Amino acid sequence: MMLFNRNLWIVLCLCLQINSYAQSEKDMRIIPLKTGKNPRTSFKDLTLDPAHLFIQSEPIDQNSPQIQLQLNIVKNDNTYTTFLWYYETSADAIKTNYPKAYLNYSFSLKVDKQDVQLVVETLDFENSMFIDLGQTAVIENLKMTYETCVGESSIAINGQEEGSFNTYTLSLADKDSQKTFSFTSIPIQNGKTTCMTWKTYKIFILAASEDALKLKVSKTYL
Repeated sequence: MMLFNRNLWIVLCLCLQINSYAQSEKDMRIIPLKTGKNPRTSFKDLTLDPAHLFIQSEPIDQNSPQIQLQLNIVKNDNTYTTFLWYYETSADAIKTNYPKAYLNYSFSLKVDKQDVQLVVETLDFENSMFIDLGQTAVIENLKMTYETCVGESSIAINGQEEGSFNTYTLSLADKDSQKTFSFTSIPIQNGKTTCMTWKTYKIFILAASEDALKLKVSKTYL
């Protein structure tokens, strides 16, 4: 009887591992890339077109990425084009502008020297993401849209311009309601991250630019 219970436990553990692996495979796709144009492929309801992968061993300047992928994402009749950048800012420091979020998915690069892979995953809470201007990211029932970035200036009494700043607008929505948040200037000050709370969600602004917002979202489960 003890042997039977032990064997049953082993079978259950194997089944759980297989189901977990299958779920992981379902929520993730890793696509090997080569320099230049890559073939189209599909992931769930998307058509992915890695239109051009560019690799340069010696960038022309510090603002030029070592690796750039032009990625076209097609859903129904809509095409979204974005660029994934990879910088080696020093021997032990890397800068990127991904994972890029689009609808329910994130897109990033996995780099090992000259080997580059496109990693596609389903968006989830607690993971940082970049949302391009005008695009929407969706996690479960929460929709987040980077709506606008408006450049403004502050003027002194004498009419001289004292400084310039951007005002960013982020729209949040779920099944029942919608709310728009606006914030200005650099969202990270003195090591403290700007956080917006709405319903059971907390949205952390990690970085902001005219091109994209870097966010992380937490959810409190009641």
